[in-house]
Amino acid sequence: MSDMPPPDWLHHLVGVKIVNVVSGVAGGLVRGMIAPGFTLTQRVTSAIVGGLTAGYATPAAMPIIRKWLDLWSYPTGDIEGSVGFCLGLVGMTICDAMIRWARRWRDGPPPPSPPGWPSNNPGAPSP
Repeated sequence: MSDMPPPDWLHHLVGVKIVNVVSGVAGGLVRGMIAPGFTLTQRVTSAIVGGLTAGYATPAAMPIIRKWLDLWSYPTGDIEGSVGFCLGLVGMTICDAMIRWARRWRDGPPPPSPPGWPSNNPGAPSP
């Protein structure tokens, strides 16, 4: 029984693997350290969002990355931690893009201008 690895308590608690969260937090910390002008709050937030992004997105990204690496006959091995680190590194960017996409989808296209009014399109000629 001593050969058994310790149970992944975080996976049982919230459904994410601890290796993904830790590697995502590390990626978020690196992003916070290399970004110029970040405050301490922004650095901590980057680490938290990096951990959450990696924790939940790594299982979804792994099949895609494995298929892509198989196309190149590259031996994949255990790359889950590396994928989690990369997702943690770009986690804030991914979340920002998803929020902007959701707002655009929610708001829809702008309504057309009534006849005789200036166009909503700044490049369009005036009537």
